[in-house]
Amino acid sequence: MSITNETCFVIGNGESRNIFGNLNALKNKGTIYGCNAIYRDYPDLCDKIFAVDKGMYDEIVEAKQANPFPAEIIGRHQFSDWNYLNEGDKKNMMPKGLQLYRFWIGGNNKTGEMRTLDLSLARGTGMSAVLDAAEKKFKHIFMIAFDMLGAEQWAVKTNMPSRKQNNIYKNTKNYPTRMNMKAYLKYEWLYQLTQITRRFPKSNFYLINRKEYIKGNNLLPGYVNFSKNNLYGAHYAELKKFVDDQRNPLDFFKFSIQPV
Repeated sequence: MSITNETCFVIGNGESRNIFGNLNALKNKGTIYGCNAIYRDYPDLCDKIFAVDKGMYDEIVEAKQANPFPAEIIGRHQFSDWNYLNEGDKKNMMPKGLQLYRFWIGGNNKTGEMRTLDLSLARGTGMSAVLDAAEKKFKHIFMIAFDMLGAEQWAVKTNMPSRKQNNIYKNTKNYPTRMNMKAYLKYEWLYQLTQITRRFPKSNFYLINRKEYIKGNNLLPGYVNFSKNNLYGAHYAELKKFVDDQRNPLDFFKFSIQPV
């Protein structure tokens, strides 16, 4: 099988996406999955577009009816029903180097009360797209612009990570206006991603981002090391090299973070 047929690009909408430039460079290099409002900028790019929010899903459907584009639209009712739990998982399992995994505990801004979230129950667009790619048995799955840290993280000089809202489409239709990202989201994404890598050990997962987001995410090594040695952090220059060379990325990538 060719490297193109083995490859899936899952494109998120984090602001780091602008670093790569024109995403049309990915065409004919693999299958392309997009998330939510990506159709606004790239109506002809994606093979599938995923949307968990009903309002967003309806927007995409209406846009396709008005000006047809090729992507298949995948709504929540079509998402995988897997619950992110692997055989043998213990309820309070805690990978080395992490302080939480499946369960997030924090304050409720509306009530002021503490709450516990079971991250296996959450359903988001990005990780649902990654899961679909894994279930379709792609060997190389590139996650582009999954900006798990706040906007301008590289500019933050304190030890407190930025939570500034990080999304290309923030403050537009079907994107709630908020100053900060939800505190639990990065934990939800990293938990679900790691569980996916553990369930699908024959696939390789490449988290592509700007160097500062990869190296500045001090949580990431703990999740990478709990994978099945198949979760890697790499930057946009490495993605461009893969797109240009079309060789097995494991042969030439100089990963920013890799399993140890």
